[in-house]
Amino acid sequence: MPLRMDETAALVATLAGIVADNGPTSPRRIGEACVAALPVDGAAITVMVRPDRQEPVWVSDDEAGRLQELQFSLGEGPCVEAVTERRPVLVPDLRAAGGDRWPVFAAAARRTSTRAVFALPLQAGAICVGVLDLYRREPGMLGPTDLAGALRGADAALWSLLGLRSDGKDGTGEDAWLAGAPLRHTEVYQATGMVMVQLGVTPEVALSRLRAFAFVRDRAIDEVARDVVSRRLRFDEEERG
Repeated sequence: MPLRMDETAALVATLAGIVADNGPTSPRRIGEACVAALPVDGAAITVMVRPDRQEPVWVSDDEAGRLQELQFSLGEGPCVEAVTERRPVLVPDLRAAGGDRWPVFAAAARRTSTRAVFALPLQAGAICVGVLDLYRREPGMLGPTDLAGALRGADAALWSLLGLRSDGKDGTGEDAWLAGAPLRHTEVYQATGMVMVQLGVTPEVALSRLRAFAFVRDRAIDEVARDVVSRRLRFDEEERG
């Protein structure tokens, strides 16, 4: 059922209070408030300045985490498009529309129970620091009041991250936002550098090789990266083999 105006006002008040608290748990509290108030089943907040540099800040459950990992591993999907295009990406039926826009991600997402995805960039002026993703098991578009509430949630997530970054840390550019994120994908970035050296390619090509290797073998990109970092896997040997 769509949010009533008084429910939207209550959500906004809750979000404003969380942002005002400016505590380390504020991203989680904002995500939980959105899931509780909006007609969605899960959510995720991710720091992302470009498709090859992203870190999860909070996920509501295993499925939300899995969908975020898929998009990072494959380099495509609603959250990637929301950040690169600097606009909300609303997908009321992932199985109907996703195949044309993100064929590999859509095929993988069909193994989950998620049917609708709403990706909202966390944007201030020209700088986009991440994305709020909302997931739903039933297909269908968010209503006007629901979308308004979701956009307020994205605003709150943005201001929460701004608050967490205003604690004296240096760095004001987009890449500085990754400095405060929990570095879950550190090994992927390390492996990317090693593959660059092994193959003599750019960072973008090296990450693409990692993603392709993981996808073809149906493995998580983090697992492949660990093999590279531990020197159990070399891509120059793969090329020769």
